[in-house]
Amino acid sequence: MAVVVRLQPQVTVELMFYPPISEAQPYRYLTSAFIHSGFWHLVLNMYALWLLGRVIEPVLGKIRFLALYLVSIFGGNVAVYLLAGLTGVWNIGAVGASGAIFGLFGALVVLSKRVEANMSGILTLLAINLAFGLLVPGISWESHVGGLLVGMLLTWMWTLIFDSYRGQGVFQGKALLRTLADAATTLIVVSSLALVIAL
Repeated sequence: MAVVVRLQPQVTVELMFYPPISEAQPYRYLTSAFIHSGFWHLVLNMYALWLLGRVIEPVLGKIRFLALYLVSIFGGNVAVYLLAGLTGVWNIGAVGASGAIFGLFGALVVLSKRVEANMSGILTLLAINLAFGLLVPGISWESHVGGLLVGMLLTWMWTLIFDSYRGQGVFQGKALLRTLADAATTLIVVSSLALVIAL
């Protein structure tokens, strides 16, 4: 889809999230995640989706994973909408799946905490990415924060619901989940360092 930005800019205009017209065109709350501002924007988001998805999807299942992804997109754009007036960026469009990616990070934080996995790598990476979004112009930190909070909240609610139906809790193999969370943390940290070195 990043190619669409270059070849068909009108498609981007029609699909990006744009706060002033979002009430009249609510589809933009989701469609904006499927277009990106450039090649590297798309590649980095899809790489993060691959890393996080490998760990989270087997734990949550396909349907809940898809729901988490879509609800995090929506939550990220709701945050953009709510904070746009406060931050003075009301007339700037937002594109990309970063809200959804941060929603997956939020889910990983909740799942890792649940199995008492080492979260230092995840939390460090989140802090770096949130700071990067705040310091570098043109990055929708509002979408990142909104997606993160929605992902955490939704995953936390699922764990409460499943715990009420299962005596052992939602997760059958805590050791497996702990191993997966640790592996994901290691992969994410190593990948982030590689990207920083490459840039």
